Amino acid sequence: MKRWRHFIVVIGTIPSLLVYIILCMVLFEYVTGFYWLLDWLIYIISGLVWIYPAAKIIKWLADNEAH
Repeated sequence: MKRWRHFIVVIGTIPSLLVYIILCMVLFEYVTGFYWLLDWLIYIISGLVWIYPAAKIIKWLADNEAH
């Protein structure tokens, strides 16, 4: 019964991403619209920030499921 890790990842990752998206949307209301280059940087950075924690979680899952 090693599949419980998949369940934990799904239950934790999807709501976390939804909260992250909502927080970004609220933050963008206040930060964007001043200068187009700043808007691009904010969107690019916020679009890439979630990859690091997601990669850590996927690595943890892959390391533990490989055994």
